[in-house]
Formats: sequence, structure tokens, C-alpha cells
Amino acid sequence: MTAEKCKSSALRYVSMAIKTEGQVKDYLFRKGFASSEIEDAIDMLREYNYVNDKKYCCDYYIQGCRKGRGRRRIEQDLEQKKIERRVIRETLDQFLSEENPDYDEIMSETLTEKKRAMCVGDKMLREHIGSGKSVDKAFCAKVGRRLISLGYSSEVIYSVIGHVMRENLDD
Repeated sequence: MTAEKCKSSALRYVSMAIKTEGQVKDYLFRKGFASSEIEDAIDMLREYNYVNDKKYCCDYYIQGCRKGRGRRRIEQDLEQKKIERRVIRETLDQFLSEENPDYDEIMSETLTEKKRAMCVGDKMLREHIGSGKSVDKAFCAKVGRRLISLGYSSEVIYSVIGHVMRENLDD
């Protein structure tokens, strides 16, 4: 009877919003179900495709890109959602591979890491100049901190800051 109760709880939980396997396991564990019951419930959810961590990673990546986030930040967010680091990396590497038949469509929608970071930097620059402020080293540092918080690599950040400095820095 508790196995059915566990499956029922799992179904209710995933019906509210898309969840990862790890989130469902944590939820059921907090509800007091046994490990074997939880595994049975997860197997059932997988069978009906109610949980699919690989699909979740890909969808979350696209969503994160739309918000201007870098891959590092997206990976950290996915880890917090209880997806194993290995699964995240393998899935995203495969998803972003040029061998993926949807690669061109994905790139046109998400842009490259550098282009997304440039968009963030350009937006900050427009707002900064639009408010009548001059571009100085403090502003460049602010752009760098913002890009770090969004999860961009150092190489990308330096490229964006270099672009801002070359084009706009007051001496």
C-alpha cells in the first residue's frame, strides 16, 4: 500500500511543475518513504516520461541562454536541481555538439557564449551612457562582475571588457 502511496505522491509532485529525478527523490524521502519505494516511483515516472533529466538539462540550457546566462551558471543551477554533474556535462556536450542535427537551430536561438555576453555588456553600456555617465574603469569592473555572476568564463569576460574599453573608455 505504501508503494502505491509513494507513486501517488510522486505523480502529484511532478504534476505541479517539471521536476528532476533528484528533486522527486528528495521530496519523497522527506515524506518518509523507503528507498525501494522511491526507486519504484522514479522508475514509473521515467517509464511515462514524467521525469527526464537529459531533456530537463537541454530545456533549462535554452531557457538560461534566453536570460543571458553563461554555461557555468546554467550548470550550477542544474546541480542545485539535483542533477548529477556528469549527466549535466555529457548531456550539454552532446546537445551543443555540431553533430547534433538541431545544432544550427540551437545556435540561432541561443547564440554563442561570447555573443550572449556581448549582448549583456552592450545593454549595460547603452543604459550607462543613456543615463549621461561616462565609461570608466569602474564601469568596466561592474560589467565584469555582472558577467561573472551570470556564469561566463574569464576568456569571454575579458573579451567583452576589452570591447567596451576599446570603444568607449574615457582616458
